[in-house]
Amino acid sequence: MRNWQRDLRAASFRGVRFWVDLEALSGGKRIARHEYAGGRRTILEEAGLATATYDVTAYLLGDGSDLQAKSLEVACLAIGPGRLVLPIDGGFMAYVENFSRSRERDRQGYIAFGFAAIPLSNEAGATLGLGDVSEAFLSQLTAAANGFSGLL
Repeated sequence: MRNWQRDLRAASFRGVRFWVDLEALSGGKRIARHEYAGGRRTILEEAGLATATYDVTAYLLGDGSDLQAKSLEVACLAIGPGRLVLPIDGGFMAYVENFSRSRERDRQGYIAFGFAAIPLSNEAGATLGLGDVSEAFLSQLTAAANGFSGLL
């Protein structure tokens, strides 16, 4: 059985670390619908891929969470794409389109930080980098070695 606590990566954007409460990926295809007056049939035409978007709800926790939130804000506003690392999908270059920060009176030290990230590449499978492939390979190699050591 997979050990999720061990396998999840630490999340970060431009090196600023955070915890992830929720991440959601939306994407798909753009479909042009050709509907004609009096017609009974719609003609569908593929018009390429829709722009993928990762909606992330991050949170920062602890005595330094206010400084971490400011660092994450600065990272989101920096010019150009930055490396976004998510716990399951790994790392990829992305633009942060918008973000929101929220703090609650009764939850001092906890800061929620939501943002929408658009990957630099919209091609399927483009989110894996060389480091991610190496990490996946090495983790499977380690698992296999552990399995073999149990046989001895």
